[in-house]
Amino acid sequence: MFKISEFSKLSQVPAKTLRFYDQLELLKPAYTDQQNGYRYHKSEQLLDLHRILAFKDLGFTLGQIKQLLNDNVSTEEIRRMFRLKQKALHSLIQSEMERLRRIEVRLEQIERQSDGLSHYEVVVKKVEPLMVATLKETTDRASIPGLFEEIDEYLKWNGIPLPVTHMVLWYSCTKCEYSIDLEIACPISRKLQDTARFQTKVLPEMAVASVTHMSSPDIYTPVSIDLGSWIEENGYRIIPEIPSREVYLSTQENNKLRYVTESQMPILGSGFIQ
Repeated sequence: MFKISEFSKLSQVPAKTLRFYDQLELLKPAYTDQQNGYRYHKSEQLLDLHRILAFKDLGFTLGQIKQLLNDNVSTEEIRRMFRLKQKALHSLIQSEMERLRRIEVRLEQIERQSDGLSHYEVVVKKVEPLMVATLKETTDRASIPGLFEEIDEYLKWNGIPLPVTHMVLWYSCTKCEYSIDLEIACPISRKLQDTARFQTKVLPEMAVASVTHMSSPDIYTPVSIDLGSWIEENGYRIIPEIPSREVYLSTQENNKLRYVTESQMPILGSGFIQ
């Protein structure tokens, strides 16, 4: 048998790591001297240690490795664990490939010096389901601030404290001057009494490409066009059936009609489960 220092040199695994594996009952010493506490390992335990290192190299956690080394674990359970790890790695690789593609496109844009979003950073993310109070209207952009005030009055009447985040859901052309189909929405924590004018609904979960910028809700900005171009260049597809959103987060300190705004455009991409 080998002392732990000797076994460490033989296996090229630090003694500190071997002690940690002992604490986890992942690799117990073959013998421990009760008088001096010295740990001893058998040469055959190099096989067990090699299996631990091999499973670790495959990305399994020490807890999973302990389960894999259990003599009572079935072949089917081992197969299931490997399939789950395989699926997780495929997902990670796909996500990283998409990230690489976005970096490559961004580098191309920098080289061309013609990127409309050069002052913004696009983020691809998942938006969780959200309960909102809504007000639907066919109108023009100039009317949006007034619609914000109208829905605020409705929320105040229902005991919802202000200020709240305002959202605009665009059902038709965002750059049109008149007759835009849109919906004003504000997040709420409970269902409110519906009226002929106001409704409570839950906005669905979706994947979006988003960019944060400064804007005024009553003035058209070309950010949505630039964002659409970015989506196409990065291999995603816009979902036309789902309205794009503008989330007006907070007003500028000296200009109550100018907001920090997040533009969100729903997308399809291989990295998302539909």
